Amino acid sequence: MTEYPPGSQEAAGPVSRAAGSEERPFVVALVLNWNNLPDTLECVDSLERSDYSNLAVWVVDNDSREDPSTVLYERHPGVRVLRNARNLGYGAGNNSGLRRAIDDGAVYVLLLNNDVVVAPDTVRRLVMVAEADGSIAMATPRVFCYDRPTEVYWDGGTINWETGETPHDSLGLPVEGELKRSEWLDGCSLLVRVSAIQDIGLLDERYFLYFEDAEWSVRALRRGWMNVVVLQARAWHKVSRSTGGHGSPAVRFYYARNRYLFMNTHRPARKRFLWKLRYAWRIVQEYRLIRHEPEGREAIAAACVSLVQGRWGPYEPRGGYLRFVRLLDTLLLLVVKGIGAVEHLLLRIRRVGHLVTGGKTDGRGS
Repeated sequence: MTEYPPGSQEAAGPVSRAAGSEERPFVVALVLNWNNLPDTLECVDSLERSDYSNLAVWVVDNDSREDPSTVLYERHPGVRVLRNARNLGYGAGNNSGLRRAIDDGAVYVLLLNNDVVVAPDTVRRLVMVAEADGSIAMATPRVFCYDRPTEVYWDGGTINWETGETPHDSLGLPVEGELKRSEWLDGCSLLVRVSAIQDIGLLDERYFLYFEDAEWSVRALRRGWMNVVVLQARAWHKVSRSTGGHGSPAVRFYYARNRYLFMNTHRPARKRFLWKLRYAWRIVQEYRLIRHEPEGREAIAAACVSLVQGRWGPYEPRGGYLRFVRLLDTLLLLVVKGIGAVEHLLLRIRRVGHLVTGGKTDGRGS
């Protein structure tokens, strides 16, 4: 990682804390950037309007094609920029900033996707809630859709331990005043207590993208910490700006691979075998739905190959790995066609049986 010296014209300016801010816990906001400077600038703009005085804003750049440091320094001289030598994804990218923030004495770290903007009072409200209850490890604001500012994107979530789904579903979650206790917390805007990180560890870097926030949340819960949504704190999310949306090949790959990794890590060992069989069947079913989308099929096949080979990190189908992926794609297509043929045959048998049964009934009734 490259950290530019304070005041450098090539990157971040000095790290400063407002006068009289020492009474409030020191918070570092980490904004993770990758090839999307306009959104990052808007995110940092919103943090600069924060009414929380003891706040440092850092941008962690995951090896963007263009170095964002000069533009950031010109617009926000107080921002610090950390540049990674390659794209490390969500987990390792944030971990690089988390380590530095902990070393610099942060009490809390606010992780922000760069396509998020926060209200001026968001940091203050999150910290106030965390300070009031030392058992809180992580807290998020209520998050709205950026393009539809009154539509809730996130205000709590559950985990389906049968399927591995982690829906944004807050119905039935316990509410205590302005807090909602949540089974997991979305990582797009996540305040984390440093002492909790020191207890449970950093983000799991194997995931690269998706499910690492849920995994971190579960780890905290199982160590006796609490995760909450602060309903009066607000943020707005542009949703999947860097991955191309939920139907893109990259997202299909990460969901298929990482859901398995998450469940295999946290589901009780005695229940994993049957779940793995159901998961394999689910993969086949998903494959059938996208059998006419070559890129989507390849992404699902790549996820399967990655799981067999223990390959983590980014989605990079190439070389010998790509040959395995295409071989599996061919085999899965044969399986899908075979299932389709069997279903067609069973349907024809059912129709013939219905006609025969129907004919006998008509004969008896005449």
